Amino acid sequence: MTKPLPQNKLLEGIFKPWSAESTINDLIVIGEIPRELNGTFFRNGPNPQYVFSDKYHFFGGDGMIHALNFKDGQVSYKNRWVRTNKFNLEREARRSLFAGFREFGKSDPSVQNMRAETANTNIINHGGKLLALQEASLPYEINIDTLETIGVTSYFEALRNSMTAHPKIDPVTGELISYSYINPIETEYIYYYVADKNRNITKCERINIPYLSLLHDFAITKDYVIFPLFPLVMSYQRMFNGEDLYKWEPERGSYFGIIPRNGNNNDVIWIHVPEANCLSIHTVAAYQEGDLIILDTMLADNIPAGANGFTADADSFPNYLTRWIFDLKSQSLLSKTVLDDMAGEFPRIDDRFMGIKYRHVYIAATLHSDWFGYIFDAIVHYDLISNKKQVHDFGAGNMPAEPIFVPRNSTASEGDGFLLTYVYREKEDRSDLVILDALNVDHDPLAIIQIPHRVPFGFHGLWVPLNL
Repeated sequence: MTKPLPQNKLLEGIFKPWSAESTINDLIVIGEIPRELNGTFFRNGPNPQYVFSDKYHFFGGDGMIHALNFKDGQVSYKNRWVRTNKFNLEREARRSLFAGFREFGKSDPSVQNMRAETANTNIINHGGKLLALQEASLPYEINIDTLETIGVTSYFEALRNSMTAHPKIDPVTGELISYSYINPIETEYIYYYVADKNRNITKCERINIPYLSLLHDFAITKDYVIFPLFPLVMSYQRMFNGEDLYKWEPERGSYFGIIPRNGNNNDVIWIHVPEANCLSIHTVAAYQEGDLIILDTMLADNIPAGANGFTADADSFPNYLTRWIFDLKSQSLLSKTVLDDMAGEFPRIDDRFMGIKYRHVYIAATLHSDWFGYIFDAIVHYDLISNKKQVHDFGAGNMPAEPIFVPRNSTASEGDGFLLTYVYREKEDRSDLVILDALNVDHDPLAIIQIPHRVPFGFHGLWVPLNL
């Protein structure tokens, strides 16, 4: 028999799990769905089937895919769990077997030597394969029509242990640029990978790193890859000793590894910024101008040395849109500039501009409430050319998620399109999908699609056009 959920802020309200898998063929729509929207909006996020203890953190929840399919102004919905090895073992046992990273070593003896795969963080489409990602394991392939789990994807067998949840896809070549850093045995390296548009691994390079940190995201330009290391240091030895996996070590400073996309370990430029006691979970994007690398991140700065890195829910710090400019000639940081004072996260751009100069950035932001674990109430649009911003204020108790940009059509100019975001309605304990005009974010929604239940807090999403 399933036990009641333990007391934990990350199991309440927007974070509370949703236990049903369903298909809804017709949904209530307020307004009019743009006729250009023909395709499927996928969203991945943690939704635990079972909870091990009151020390639960959403990083360890089982992945659940939510899909809204648009066709000729109509919309349908379905959601399915990702059937990972962890999910299947716990379903068979009818209880939680895997402890989270806050309780290392306390998993059920039957799974002590197994990895807690969740596939709960991101979802991408590469080479015709829909992949659910979590950086501590290999990708799981998902049937794009039914959301049924096919299994661990075969074309990444060359990867060592894991793949980042944030690979980048070059919009021109179709290449997938990726890396692996979760490996308890080898902690002095990361592995840099490239797969071509046909899913063939074309590059595998071992890269020395100054220290092992929470390397959740990275960035690419037309010619370079940028690996940012911030002093939230990971130590498996510390974890094996019963201490915290993550620890703030600000005395190390931050490092930025810049490597030519066709380069190897000997080509890496490591730029050390000793005074940068900060953390970026998510990069926005990057591009190059001559010998300059421009990198935009969502950055939490001036983190206190006593912070213990995800062990306590309170250790979550507001992030701000921040620009770094590096000079390849002098191999130095030229400037670090906070571009806005509005706290936010989950940045997205028009993915057709990945790796090249972009103008428009969209984030989920916090206006009315204190920062806690990515609780948002607004969507913000930044125009980096005009230096203007637009804010769509959903109001207190209405919590938007990551905004996904969808171009109006394949030839539309940058920013000409729509933003799609789930919005949790706290009073009603259910969610909507809200569609905004991406160039007029502060205007009323174009359409609101009402979902009759809660879509729990999730991480990242993807739009797949009908013709792909």
